[in-house]
Amino acid sequence: MEKILLEFVSTLDSLFKKLQEEAGNSSGLSKLTISQLQYIDAIHSLGEPTITEVADKLSITKASVTAGVNKLVQGGYVIKAQSHRDKRVFHLSLTDMSRQFIEVKYQALKEYGDFISAALSEEEAREFEAIITKLVRLFRQV
Repeated sequence: MEKILLEFVSTLDSLFKKLQEEAGNSSGLSKLTISQLQYIDAIHSLGEPTITEVADKLSITKASVTAGVNKLVQGGYVIKAQSHRDKRVFHLSLTDMSRQFIEVKYQALKEYGDFISAALSEEEAREFEAIITKLVRLFRQV
């Protein structure tokens, strides 16, 4: 079990890195680091978050997020806008280029999901989904 699990996780990790790279290349974001791509993904999933919200989601320091986001702003990937309610707060949003990256990435993830579904019977797919759901819950507790 340990050997096949290690192989599965390693393969999944390699495929995910390849997916990120392909999505980056097709959307013009190929020069960005994995961390910067994670910031873009977090901003997308949170809507129009603050630096603090992105830092909390990624479980990293505000200083790291601030530095990374500032580079993304300079590169034209993220927009930083001052809050109308509290002038000390800035909200982040994605540019069209970054939104295109998200679209390409999620389309590729859907294709991977379809590939996995096609390889399994209906019963295997239900069991696989139940197992993955359980593992995701456990990983989120770590």
